[in-house]
Amino acid sequence: MEINDITIGILAGGKATRMNNKDKGLVCINGITLVKNIIDKISPYTKNILINANRNIQTYKNYNYPVISDEYKDFQGPLSGILSMLKNISTEYLLTIPCDSPNISWKLIDKFLIDSNNTQDIFVAHNNLRSQPVFMLISTRLISSLDDFLTSGQRKIDIWYKENNYKYIYFDEEDKYFDNINTIEQLNKYNNVK
Repeated sequence: MEINDITIGILAGGKATRMNNKDKGLVCINGITLVKNIIDKISPYTKNILINANRNIQTYKNYNYPVISDEYKDFQGPLSGILSMLKNISTEYLLTIPCDSPNISWKLIDKFLIDSNNTQDIFVAHNNLRSQPVFMLISTRLISSLDDFLTSGQRKIDIWYKENNYKYIYFDEEDKYFDNINTIEQLNKYNNVK
């Protein structure tokens, strides 16, 4: 798969209840917002970037990439943001990255490109301990499947991808790409790292 076959979607539409409902994409680590940290790491390689956000829309638009809000309102989970982005891309595939992942590297995206093919509809990251399904490469062929799943009231990302033609992309256990910031305590820890 080539980089021009995919759009990278940054998931920043969550409620962040464990972080006092802060807009996670806009909290800072070492003076840089989480969403800008990701953009800075991927924009040298591609301009096919979308941001999924449900609050502070204009602030996200200031990063000069399209901002897509969830069709399903009231913070229905990452699948809602994924569906909305899938419906708004011109490439065949969407690669999702959660905004709260401070250790993102282009190497993660490159491994998806190298290890994927067009025989599966979903490729899910796996760190050899467990799947990391918010890091996922999804074909637009699955828009109807995902829409039907959400319409039925289901929200569990693991259930949905396992109902479809998926493959795991395996990463090393020690890879830090999947570390995420869920709480104020974790955020403070990252801000104290020199």
